[in-house]
Amino acid sequence: MLDSIDEPVVLVGHYYGGAVITEAGTHDEVYITAFAPDQGESVQSLISTFPADGPQPPILPPRNGYLFLDRAKFHEAFAADLTSDDAAFLADAQVPWGLDALGGTISRAAWRVKPSWYLHVSDDRMIPPAAQVSMAERTGATVVNTAGSHAIYVSQPKTVADLIRTAAAAIS
Repeated sequence: MLDSIDEPVVLVGHYYGGAVITEAGTHDEVYITAFAPDQGESVQSLISTFPADGPQPPILPPRNGYLFLDRAKFHEAFAADLTSDDAAFLADAQVPWGLDALGGTISRAAWRVKPSWYLHVSDDRMIPPAAQVSMAERTGATVVNTAGSHAIYVSQPKTVADLIRTAAAAIS
């Protein structure tokens, strides 16, 4: 589908969506506090490199083949800079991951052949900031830094939109 579009395409991924856009095709990519795995890596292999003494994603044991984030820990871990009501809404609206999603390995990393941009969020408790820096550096991404939670697209939509616009302008 993406290859049938005659104009430049920018793929945007947040969190697990970074793995999706990495594999989706050789298009320019914007990572919004997202995983940026390399060939042969998975989200699970990246999570296993997180410092044990740092914040860990509050992933619950599987239920009916799906993974969810712990609702009781969601506000602090995912949306610390949002109101309690907004964080509760996001917790209730979370889309579960298929159990196999974490272990799916990347066959080719699009960032190896196309430009990428990365929004590094310094107060993220889902993907440690140091892990974000490491992934952004190895992708050669143009990096924008900001303070905020993992739910940066809600707390700072203008920052996110500006980065996407910058990427789109760079390839048009």
